[in-house]
Amino acid sequence: MKRNYRSPIILVIILMVGLIIGGVLGQVLGSFAPILNQGRSIGLSTTQLDLGIINITFGFNVNLNLAGALGLIIAVLLYQRMW
Repeated sequence: MKRNYRSPIILVIILMVGLIIGGVLGQVLGSFAPILNQGRSIGLSTTQLDLGIINITFGFNVNLNLAGALGLIIAVLLYQRMW
């Protein structure tokens, strides 16, 4: 009897790996196929919170290109086929 273990942690890891590999391939192959390097920057600009005693800086930025999006789609398909 085969059990179905779909862990969200494994999904996040696979998605991150697919995104990183796709992004790197987009940067490397961008000179040969410039469309792979087309993309957007998505995120929250740096925001600073000063509480008097401590300063907290928030920021989040993702640079997503076409190759990274393709890597993300391939990662989702691989995750679905794992189980």
